[in-house]
Amino acid sequence: MRATYEDLLQISRRRAAEAYNSASIDTSDPFAGWQATLTAARHHFRWLRHELPASDFMSADTSAAEGPLAVLARSIGAGGDLLASQTRSTRGAWDDEKGLGAAQAAMAAITDRAARAVVARLNPAQIHHDDASDRLSRHLTEVITQLRSLRKRESPDIGALRGLTTTLPPTAVDEPSHLILLAARWKSAHETTTPRGVLTRDLRSATAQLRTVIGYGLHLTARLGQRDATAEATRELVHALRVAGTGTQRLAHLWRTRLSDLNGRSEAPAESAFIELIGALRAWISDGERLTQPQDLLHDERSGAVVRDVIDELMNSADRVAKVQQETVAWLIRRGHLFVPRAELAKRDPEFALRPQVWRLRYPQPAWVRTNLAACFDEVTATLAEVTDHLCTAARTARRIAGTSDLSRPFGPEHFDSPPFPTVRVETPPVATRSPRGRYRPEYWNLIPEIYRDLEGLER
Repeated sequence: MRATYEDLLQISRRRAAEAYNSASIDTSDPFAGWQATLTAARHHFRWLRHELPASDFMSADTSAAEGPLAVLARSIGAGGDLLASQTRSTRGAWDDEKGLGAAQAAMAAITDRAARAVVARLNPAQIHHDDASDRLSRHLTEVITQLRSLRKRESPDIGALRGLTTTLPPTAVDEPSHLILLAARWKSAHETTTPRGVLTRDLRSATAQLRTVIGYGLHLTARLGQRDATAEATRELVHALRVAGTGTQRLAHLWRTRLSDLNGRSEAPAESAFIELIGALRAWISDGERLTQPQDLLHDERSGAVVRDVIDELMNSADRVAKVQQETVAWLIRRGHLFVPRAELAKRDPEFALRPQVWRLRYPQPAWVRTNLAACFDEVTATLAEVTDHLCTAARTARRIAGTSDLSRPFGPEHFDSPPFPTVRVETPPVATRSPRGRYRPEYWNLIPEIYRDLEGLER
């Protein structure tokens, strides 16, 4: 399973609570720990369309931060990195204004709890005698004040942001998770291949790859337990895969009879990624001579969940590869990069019938010609669309079986280098500063009881 934004947000909440509860025994540097937390929170907030008005407290090396606050900073940073790893395919998640506000409120609560944990570390007597502690205390007051307006909008539902996942699965720890990672890399290799350099041998190779993955998908699906809850979905998945497999057989024939280029094996990066994927698949479901029996793969409920996750990732990757192939073929047809038999073009191009016979004898026509006439590729595009539709159905059904229908996996090479959304700077009331006579303004003293009231319930 891939990590979701909701999971990382929940982990950050837990880490903030741990930092708050261990404030009385924490001996790490509060200055570096707080600055690391603030830096991570600022990065995270920017991906939630909010600019944190508070300035940095210190320009120190936050990599030296230790203790609970450093752990919290890494958790917050992981959530921000997950948002930063999204592509244009998942941009619509930010259109949910209510969910976005709930995520901002959740992050404000986490940052507020971290600030109050640092306040608990500061001795009131130390604040009045140590200039650095005094500046940190006033800085924390400023941050807590700025977060107050965001916290008021807190809601348990973060909307479409909940299901955002990472681009790739986590690091593999066993054979099934290694397969999931290789399937995602195979998909990414196709997505990052530009249509301009694709030859028809690459298209034939992609079709053969889909046929192979469909075959393994059918084999694994047949191993699933026919439980009442998933029996109907399993039958739908088998039907979709069989129809898609039949379509890839027709498509493989069309690549031989409708298009032509130099002979040879594809050298595209996706070919190498696919070979690695298939090698791992064969090693997992066979012993080198025969395929494993169902009881060898499904010996308990946990192994069944693992098989369903593998099928889910395989079908998701196959669906994306088919869509990339469909987009690539459409691009090649529009620019006239594909070949058709001369006789097929003559049936649809009236210029062939108008050319003088002498011209044809003097300039013999080649057996294969390039064209951008879409009618010459109707059978190819129709078959490819059929394969893509059924693989999309298979991917959707596999998600339902694995229980991942609410996940939004980013796809495509168009990542964001910086937050593409306008950030909102919220106006905050004036914060505590020192007056010329050395006393704090009333805003600061009004906030002190609220901060230390929370410390009364601090878990020792």
